[in-house]
Amino acid sequence: MSTSVVWPRQVVGARATIRRFEHTAANAEWMEEAAQAIAGRAAPCRLQDRLDDGDQGWWIIGDQEIVGALSGKLVPQAGQAESQVLIWTWLAIDARWRAYGYGGASVPLLEQAASETGATLALTPLPPDNGVALYFWLRLGYTPLRSPPLDREDWPAGVASDALWMQRPLDSLSSTDTHNHEE
Repeated sequence: MSTSVVWPRQVVGARATIRRFEHTAANAEWMEEAAQAIAGRAAPCRLQDRLDDGDQGWWIIGDQEIVGALSGKLVPQAGQAESQVLIWTWLAIDARWRAYGYGGASVPLLEQAASETGATLALTPLPPDNGVALYFWLRLGYTPLRSPPLDREDWPAGVASDALWMQRPLDSLSSTDTHNHEE
């Protein structure tokens, strides 16, 4: 069950900016290829499906243009209703902009915004056959875990039972990591 959160409109970092979607529909010509890449051999993971499931979507802005998109949601941690968990549900960079560091630069921006709303942990489910995604999240300090500290009904729709879950505590984020926000 997703909680109602007021996310900042925009979070600005040194390398990238994330800007919340103004409308629920998000589309760009590169998104279908990204949906295939995210899913590995599974059915494509489309951003619109994530938004339809109640996730918050964000554009990733780099070099003053849209270079990618991401989505996530906050849910209660299992057994600790007062503790929130950020679940990454979609992160993709337009193929023309991959390898410039925009994906990695956007992750701490959403983590900081989630931390400021009370999240203490970030989780991401990965298809077990997507080694590129595994390497990406490992580089960002995420570690594998056996099972996520979530009630099953809080899992994002479409996540396979054999998904590899990765985690990163958000309590290590300090006030020196703050970014510019627009409400």
